[in-house]
Amino acid sequence: MVFNQLLHLDDLHRWRACERQFWLHRQPSREAGALAFVPGAQADADESAEAAVVHGPAVQAALRASFPGATTISAPTTPHEWVGAVRQTLDCLDSDQEVAEGWAIFGACLTSDDKAQVRIDVMSLGEHGLRLFKVRHATVGDEADVDAMALWLHVASRCGLRVQSVGLLLVDTDFIYPGHNCYAGLFREVDLAPVLGSRPVAAWLSAMRRAERGPQPAATPGAHCGQGDQGGENGGSGGSGGSGQSSQRGGCNFADACQACAKPTPEPLPDRLASLNIVGRELAAELRQEGHLDLRSVAPQALSNARHRRAVRAIQQDAPVLEPAVAALFRDLPYPRYSLRFDTIGFAVPVWAGTRPYQTLPFQWTCDVQSEAGHCVQHGFLADAKGDPRRAFAVTLLQVLGSSGPVFACNAGFERSRIRELALQFDDLAPALEDVLTRIVDLFQIARDSTACRRPRRRRLLRARCKLA
Repeated sequence: MVFNQLLHLDDLHRWRACERQFWLHRQPSREAGALAFVPGAQADADESAEAAVVHGPAVQAALRASFPGATTISAPTTPHEWVGAVRQTLDCLDSDQEVAEGWAIFGACLTSDDKAQVRIDVMSLGEHGLRLFKVRHATVGDEADVDAMALWLHVASRCGLRVQSVGLLLVDTDFIYPGHNCYAGLFREVDLAPVLGSRPVAAWLSAMRRAERGPQPAATPGAHCGQGDQGGENGGSGGSGGSGQSSQRGGCNFADACQACAKPTPEPLPDRLASLNIVGRELAAELRQEGHLDLRSVAPQALSNARHRRAVRAIQQDAPVLEPAVAALFRDLPYPRYSLRFDTIGFAVPVWAGTRPYQTLPFQWTCDVQSEAGHCVQHGFLADAKGDPRRAFAVTLLQVLGSSGPVFACNAGFERSRIRELALQFDDLAPALEDVLTRIVDLFQIARDSTACRRPRRRRLLRARCKLA
């Protein structure tokens, strides 16, 4: 039996980015003669370890705090499951049962009569109709969110549903988590209705059908190739813990093939690692007017800024440039010497009482301690899963750093800010933490003033501090 594959949100994203990308993605299923993919098939795949860490482990609890009476519809992965999900959605909407407080549907599935299907993150009930929300574990939305909401509204309206409002649920960074899974107030609502009029969804769907039936579009490589090959549609953040946003996979899967099909350009391409923008936009514009594609053709002596000259020299010789004065500077520093690095995280949904969404929280430090004899000992701390790690982080750090010796950090403003925050959090540790601040040596500032390398790396600078003397 042959099915006409329904259009969904990922199709719209692809078509808006590149008609050829959309066409190529639609062909395998059409040639196979089957409805091979349903939105939401990869929703669970997006719930990777990385996504869980960024959003926080309490994503579902946070959303349910706003809609305690919600029903979750699992993400369908096959055409048969999709039919069942649509039926379950309609049953929830047509139920004779009394509407409970906080009623909502997480992952509502709908199919319109013009062959489009959507999975809506949150569908709740307002005074004058349904309210549709797209959940973003972010502080702002983007144009893709407006496209998604326009499609959701179009399909819901074609299904005969009365929609009162459409909008985003965004994270409110002023929210302070009191603990005990009390997440009421985490999300703030942003109404998108005023901007949806600019999205002619019906016309888009018609154009997409014509494009799908038409010949293969010509390859036109360009900036749009980096907009991402959209993965599976992530509907129903309440059900899967996803972001409610289609995942970007680092560029279109067909970019290389399109590049091969396109007519080759005889013009030389600039070296990305030697970009003129390294010396600043204004100077880069002047160098472009002089005919330079990148810094490899620029004479270092033609530049008035010493730092720019070092950068050009490092790029052209493919090796770091180190001013002799740096060695003298490091010889004057006492021992022991500490090379410090912090790692932090900012949960969209806070997990520790007293913290805010996306607050920068330290959870790991590493420190190499070098003696005057040249011996180097590694120390570190990594949080466990037993609660807020900040106090243990600070205590163990102070135990290793002691009371004397330079503390090297790359771009030390970051480490300084975290230490100041810890001092404000723990009054009894504040004097010792503030003493550490006076001992920090900023390797980034030294590198900026006296060194240059082709691709400076944080860890390379930390590891190189022993060699400078």
